[in-house]
Amino acid sequence: MSSSNSAFETIRPVIVLVSVCAVAGALLGGVHHVTAPVIASAEQRRAEQTYAELMPEAASFEEVTCEAEGCTAALKALDATGGPVGYVIVAEAKGYGGMVPLAVAFDKDGAVQRVTVMPNEETPGLGSRAEDDSYLSQYVGITANAADGASIDLISGATISSTAVRTAFYRAVAAYEEVR
Repeated sequence: MSSSNSAFETIRPVIVLVSVCAVAGALLGGVHHVTAPVIASAEQRRAEQTYAELMPEAASFEEVTCEAEGCTAALKALDATGGPVGYVIVAEAKGYGGMVPLAVAFDKDGAVQRVTVMPNEETPGLGSRAEDDSYLSQYVGITANAADGASIDLISGATISSTAVRTAFYRAVAAYEEVR
């Protein structure tokens, strides 16, 4: 009887650990199930706010299909009467800390009106310098048909991040060319 008792004492910690892990896993799964829609909704509101800031003259946005490489969203901006005022394209490219999404607002003629880098994982203080208005302002005014010849500077010390922004910009231009 003592040998079966010692076998149980040997297995008991394993049973307790597996039970704790199963309960913790179930609880984490439940929390994820409850919070995932809330997080997705907050991210959607944040994206919609970004679109409205990029194209303030738009009363609404209509999603359009885009198959261009790196394009994660393509929206036609519409005025209050439903007439087109331009497009907002979100494209991304690989940076130092992961994907760097860039939202670009094009007017009806294909000229870049505004550019913003959306939330990403680039290194704060270094790679995040590619998000500064002083850097992004060089993209404003470039027309889609002249983007290939545009001179776009990179940021010393943040070349991977600024290259990602530049690549995302060219992808946004290609997406604009596809959807317009």
